[in-house]
Amino acid sequence: MDNPMLSNRHESLFLWEVRKSNPNGDPNGNEPRIDRHTKKCDVTDVCIKRSVRDYITKTNGHDSILITRLGDDSSQIVTLTERITAFLFGSDEKKKKTAEVVENSLQDAFKEIKKKIQGVEEKKSKAKKDDEKKEFEKEEKELKKNLKMAEEFKTKTSAENLKALIEARDSWPNLINDLRNHMCQCFYDLRMFGSVLAIKSKTPLADLGGPLTGPIQVEVGTSLHKVVQSNKQITSIMAPDKKPAEEGEEAEHGGGLFGDTHCIEYGLFATSAIANENAAKFTGLSDSDHKLFLKALWRGTRDRHTRSKNQVPRLLIDIEYNKPFHFGDLVNSVELKPIERNEKPVDEEAYRSIDDFTIGLTKFYKKIESKKEAIKAINFASNGLITLEQFKQNLDDNLKGKVTEVPNIDFD
Repeated sequence: MDNPMLSNRHESLFLWEVRKSNPNGDPNGNEPRIDRHTKKCDVTDVCIKRSVRDYITKTNGHDSILITRLGDDSSQIVTLTERITAFLFGSDEKKKKTAEVVENSLQDAFKEIKKKIQGVEEKKSKAKKDDEKKEFEKEEKELKKNLKMAEEFKTKTSAENLKALIEARDSWPNLINDLRNHMCQCFYDLRMFGSVLAIKSKTPLADLGGPLTGPIQVEVGTSLHKVVQSNKQITSIMAPDKKPAEEGEEAEHGGGLFGDTHCIEYGLFATSAIANENAAKFTGLSDSDHKLFLKALWRGTRDRHTRSKNQVPRLLIDIEYNKPFHFGDLVNSVELKPIERNEKPVDEEAYRSIDDFTIGLTKFYKKIESKKEAIKAINFASNGLITLEQFKQNLDDNLKGKVTEVPNIDFD
């Protein structure tokens, strides 16, 4: 098989740096999501997965991602129902593919229905009572109706006709799963993260909806230290015309606009992700898909570089297990140790770069050494935080040979 299913469980630890920007503003006021007790800043899993989706979209096109905006400039906002409808019926080519999926799904059912019709016809001819004959005729009529709907779908491929087929699901119970599998095969993010597939009720495709658990689950990211929020005032020298200009007059312009922008001065963030080989069977996630996820996590974070997203990937450690096991708390095994300036350790709220602290992985080393027999391989990538040699130096001898640097993580 060219693209085999995810063969083993993976657990990834990812660290990235944010400077003078808002890593994930809260919808209420767009302020950084800072825990008022710990003073640490959070980044939702939704935001982290957005970076992954953005990278895959840039490299594979809009049609490779389910949860996205549309249009050449990604400006068209659509609902999930509209997105799936467009995917299945948005063009002649897509209709043809949908018809092929439906036809393949119904092939065995076709044969079974034709056998049933033949059997009913034989029973009907042998029936001695009129009420028995009518019952057989009713069953035969229903079977032929379903068969005709399926055959007509090839030439009249539409959401309404698909709905009619789905409503006759007793005749082809695999149809819904086959259509969902078709979507998984086409959308990377559906294979990776799953979806609630919140399709609107009382619409032709409503029965395709419902939760689909993704094999890759991403933890909410958090800063590894206290952060400082900074509210900065911004201005614009441009403003809309106050009123349209009369013929022969110059337009009247207003003054510049003032506003506030919320950010943190600095933060080193960490998250973890688990790829479950058992859940991968339901979405078709492959080993190559998981490799793409790791690259997209790194590159998508780096490439999502704007005034509000000034961020740099710093460390990625991916552990591949040979058993159905994972730790589940890798983030808690990372510590930051302040350097000393003027004979005093730098306060964590004064961190402004990776030069203000060193990374402590003692807990991490002890953790993975406790289950070294369950570890098949470790993939490693770093950007200035720790070298591959430093990382391997502190590992158990049985694990050093299992470490491989992720190739071409920064560029192809």
